[in-house]
Amino acid sequence: MEKLSLDWENCFGIKKIKQDFIFGKFKIQLIYAPNGVMKTSFAKTMRYLESNNSEDLPRDRLKNLQGKYSTRVDGSDIDKEVIYVINGESDIDSSGSFSNFLASKELKERYETLKNVIEIKKNAFITKLKTISQSSDCEQEILNTFSQNEKDNIFDVLGYLALELQKPAEIYEFKYNNVFDKKDAVKKFVEKYKNQLNEYISRYEELLSKSDFFCKKNDHNFGTYQAAQLYQSVEDGNFFGVDHKIILQNQEEISSVQSLQEKITAEQEKILSDKALKKTFDTITKAIDKNADLIDFKSVIETHQDWIPEIINYEEFKKKVWLGFISKPEIKILFNEYLDVYNSNKEELHKIISDAGKQMDKWRNIIELYKARFHVPFNVSIDNQEDIILNEKAAKLKFTYYDDEGNEIETEKNKLDEILSRGERRAFIIMQFIFEMESRKAKNQETLLIMDDIAESFDYQNKYAIIEYIKDLSKSEKFYSIILTHNYDFYRTVSSRLNVNGKNLWLVEKLQNREIKFNGGEYTGNVFIKDFIGRSKESEIFISMLPFVRNLIEYTKGTESKEYKTLTNCLHIKDRTRSITVKDVAGIMKEYTLGKGIKHDQTDECFFDLVMNTADKIASEPNINSIKLENKIVLSIAIRLLAEKYMYEAMIKAGKEEADFAVDSQQTGRWTAKFKEFCPNDTNTTIIDEVNVMTPEVIHLNSFMYEPLIDMSLHHLKKLYGKCKSLHNTGTE
Repeated sequence: MEKLSLDWENCFGIKKIKQDFIFGKFKIQLIYAPNGVMKTSFAKTMRYLESNNSEDLPRDRLKNLQGKYSTRVDGSDIDKEVIYVINGESDIDSSGSFSNFLASKELKERYETLKNVIEIKKNAFITKLKTISQSSDCEQEILNTFSQNEKDNIFDVLGYLALELQKPAEIYEFKYNNVFDKKDAVKKFVEKYKNQLNEYISRYEELLSKSDFFCKKNDHNFGTYQAAQLYQSVEDGNFFGVDHKIILQNQEEISSVQSLQEKITAEQEKILSDKALKKTFDTITKAIDKNADLIDFKSVIETHQDWIPEIINYEEFKKKVWLGFISKPEIKILFNEYLDVYNSNKEELHKIISDAGKQMDKWRNIIELYKARFHVPFNVSIDNQEDIILNEKAAKLKFTYYDDEGNEIETEKNKLDEILSRGERRAFIIMQFIFEMESRKAKNQETLLIMDDIAESFDYQNKYAIIEYIKDLSKSEKFYSIILTHNYDFYRTVSSRLNVNGKNLWLVEKLQNREIKFNGGEYTGNVFIKDFIGRSKESEIFISMLPFVRNLIEYTKGTESKEYKTLTNCLHIKDRTRSITVKDVAGIMKEYTLGKGIKHDQTDECFFDLVMNTADKIASEPNINSIKLENKIVLSIAIRLLAEKYMYEAMIKAGKEEADFAVDSQQTGRWTAKFKEFCPNDTNTTIIDEVNVMTPEVIHLNSFMYEPLIDMSLHHLKKLYGKCKSLHNTGTE
């Protein structure tokens, strides 16, 4: 892979990118992009190219504009198999980011695809069943009712049901939770009043045995259920319509649907009108009335007293009820569809598990590499547990968490998510990433890695660990990386440790027309020495050197030194601010330039005026480089000076004395508090607040601390500078 060419338009938040990345022998492109510029949209577009998922089709969704995403490698369209996108943030929250068993990405995708097909059919069946049964938790109820051991899952249980449903099932019409309630109120009632219920059942069966129609003989029973089944089989009239007859054991003939219905109704009424049976039933219902949780149950048995002999065998009755629900034609067809899909895919799922088992040695090596490099408060090992679908041994990760006292606590991955910090969870995701990379290395598979803030939220030890691993990958012949980050420290560290050179180092900006521009990377070393010293002829650089030198003086001569106070007068409105010249500042700074001196014209021009004139030039230039740090430093200094000047003049007009403005440090912030107190009705308070938000209170020597300015939009600084100038209406008077 020599050249990657992008020609994109309307790709999520990206209006336009036209950029070539030349890899050559060096296989890393390092891109610093401030938040909101393009990182997420870049990664999402690449993820689409990786997956070709039509739901994630690149386009401008806000304006509904079609996307263009030509992505070519050495003149040919990129192969999706080459791309691998990792974004720790999205992967943390994705339920599919870590499968239930250990395997390469290819096997896991095959597994998830088949599992999803089965899940769709299973969910269709469960959804319809829930509608019919009106159970509050249909799937869990079935699982609890039919599980044969503690490791059974819903797929195991549905397999058991397939055998049970080969037999005829009695269908019961009632709301499931009216009898099988969540509080177990009915179950407790059945256990407590078992004697009364048995008394009812005994008398009921005695009456059945005396019936000419209902009866029980040897192992055969013809009760209300069988009578209902008989009626359903002949109610269309065809049986009697051809002059068939039913002859009872007492030789009574039934020759019509109507006479059969009348016979069933009469026999039921004869039994239920029995005084002894009614007395026992009244005793039962009075007991029910004492418990408000049994109101719905009472309505069920009042309608179907013939179910009482079934209900007393509570758990068995529960199974019969479920089998009855599932036996309904509209449910049974969905169950059979699920069963067909499950059985047709089971063999392939077995093969995936088998293939995954062959990768175990590689996984063990990855875990050892991971544990050696990353520092996390849990131990990882491989365990064999039953797979969620196949009821077969499949390798899984076992986690042992260490509490504050160092005690080991074994836990599940989902529980681990609740315990671990964001950075620790991201380190967990990296383990899967490492396995995928090692798998690709073993296959010598060409890979373009897109890493989107991969180390965000890491502590320094883990951040360095992932940088070293990226460095290892860069040595592999067929691995190429595009590293996206908005973390300035990570950008500098990767650049340093991986020796990323200028042609592979980028600072990205979004132009006002929303086009993405790639500028050559800068500011990876000591900004003062590497980027400023030697360029002091430029006013922007000369001004930007001042805060650095001021910090150096603070560390060497102290804050009471004349030089420190002079430079402080240049950065804040003080008594000498308007009298300090460019020559004065240059005379102080020349001692801190590694012998290179100050090349800027050393005139008697007021330094304050130089700052304002330079800021005017930056603000008015239409094609100004919005990445250059010196442009942002000059505008920040000018903004702060203008804001302090306005507050000073406003407070003087409000009748305050010079002594009221005296502060030891943090002048802008403290003057803001005084300004709000002394000038509470000033309409420009919001501009002053904006100054405090957008410009750093102290510009530090350590170049890492320039990150807020690097990340800040020059467009926003120019806009704020304009607002601050408008406060005075006279520019640099």
